[in-house]
Amino acid sequence: MQIIHQDVREGKMKVKAETLDDLWHLYHIIDPGDVVYAKTLRKQSQRSDSLRAEKVEVIPVFLGVKAEKINFHKFANQVRVTGPIIYASREDVPLGKYHTIAIEEGTVVTIEKPHWKEHHIERLNEAVEASKRARVMIVVIDDGEADMAIVREYGVELLNSIHHNLGGKRYNTDRESEEKRFFHDVAKTMGEIMNRENVEKAIVAGPGFVKEDFHKFLRESYPELAKKVVIEDTSVTGRTGIYEVIKRGTVEKVYHENRVAREIQLVERVLENIARNNGLSAYGLKEVEEATNYGAVETLLVLDELLKGEHRGKIEGLMDAVRYSRGEVVVISSEHEGGEKLKALGGLAALLRFRVK
Repeated sequence: MQIIHQDVREGKMKVKAETLDDLWHLYHIIDPGDVVYAKTLRKQSQRSDSLRAEKVEVIPVFLGVKAEKINFHKFANQVRVTGPIIYASREDVPLGKYHTIAIEEGTVVTIEKPHWKEHHIERLNEAVEASKRARVMIVVIDDGEADMAIVREYGVELLNSIHHNLGGKRYNTDRESEEKRFFHDVAKTMGEIMNRENVEKAIVAGPGFVKEDFHKFLRESYPELAKKVVIEDTSVTGRTGIYEVIKRGTVEKVYHENRVAREIQLVERVLENIARNNGLSAYGLKEVEEATNYGAVETLLVLDELLKGEHRGKIEGLMDAVRYSRGEVVVISSEHEGGEKLKALGGLAALLRFRVK
């Protein structure tokens, strides 16, 4: 994310979205009632005589739309902001009509808010800092199967799954050459993804010895790629294995500032405290409010969905109160396993400095 211009007095921030992660951040920054300005395309009817059908022309125009609906379309790589037009650069575009601005990678957009709240500024700054960091890739590999994922700002995106039938060791004399073909396929796919996604490190993990065999193969055949690989153990493969790597803290060790790894670990700490019944975690609105009133909250965990819901004002008040008592506020993405677990706790939890009961 790039901040191109900011006008605090008018409440305007002009930014450029550069990645899919930036779009995710913008989805959580733009609220209903904000005005979003951007270049867009709009269909315009052209009048003609009664003998000809009416023509519809697509025209480029700079519009300001008062946001009513904001949707994040991950697979289309878009944030779509829908609402009435309150500003148009062309006189022939009627104000008050509804329009959808599609924000994509590379879109320059100006967001005007009545008041920029602290969590909006924090998220914007996070997006700017995140754009300077390289991403981390996880590959979980075993006999003839490999699953790949990128750890993004908002969660884990599962990418490629590669499957080769290697056959049994006893009857397949060509198993070794088939395994090499499998390793070549995995290595080439990894290289393509790492180049495309600005990946600095790849964690190769798995339950058996295949990961070591693969790493040895990389050192011999793909030495530059091998330098970027870190080996880790898991008990399982697939999606569960990918999350096991994150829970072990390997991503954080490899790239210590990673957001998703930290979010998942914070939620796991809450769950551990609940399991131990040590009184050092609170969850649900009532418990968290009580702990906040006592000044006991060290870290407040808020599911991002709550900041789009009907109780947003109350949640933002809690966030401000925790910050006032020198606590930390962490907004947890609903797009990963940690967010799913926090949602099961009501979307709100806290790690406490001391017991309140």
